[in-house]
Amino acid sequence: MGGPGGVRDRLERFERGFGESLDVLVRALSGGRVSAEGEFFRFREVDLVPAATLRPVVACTSEATLELAARRGLPMLLGMHVDDREKAAAVAAYDGLCPETLCPERDGHVAAAVGHVADSTRQAVRELKEAMPRWLEPGLAGYVPVDGRRRPARDVPAYVDFLTRVHPVGSAERCVEAILATAEATGVRRIVLMVEGIGDHRRAVDNVRRLGAEVLPRVRAAAL
Repeated sequence: MGGPGGVRDRLERFERGFGESLDVLVRALSGGRVSAEGEFFRFREVDLVPAATLRPVVACTSEATLELAARRGLPMLLGMHVDDREKAAAVAAYDGLCPETLCPERDGHVAAAVGHVADSTRQAVRELKEAMPRWLEPGLAGYVPVDGRRRPARDVPAYVDFLTRVHPVGSAERCVEAILATAEATGVRRIVLMVEGIGDHRRAVDNVRRLGAEVLPRVRAAAL
């Protein structure tokens, strides 16, 4: 796999092999024995050890991955880089593609968001705008795509501004409003929060404590 042919093989799998990889994973996590006779995976029937029964969630960042998830009836993970309107459009597109016999309830989908609570919205926004570019910019600048193709550079300050505007970043009241707005707009009832945006262990732990004490109980109460 180290020579030119190996590189081409890996790129072929990158471009076309995800669906097959996902199908093998789903079979492996469905219980019982698993085998494969595909283009990229071929192996005899074996047991998964240790045994596990799980339902994968597919990170949907393109039409191709959305269609792949919908055709298999697998729930979506909708990323932080899109707002509620785009998440709602993805859910609607999924509903139109997923066979009724496979389509999960909407509570199977997951929305990802930045979650950061402070005494005021101004303070929370200021903290993230000061902290996030320090670790986002080096990581994005050093990112090398597996296929070697150039990607347009992301405007990190603009991206952080977007995150602080559309996600639960602010006072406890503002965070509650943002989470409920996402649920209302998209129908998604599971939201996973990135809580370490500040880049500091002590502050991240405090953020988790405040989200758990000041935000989530009010979200649950409003959802009842």
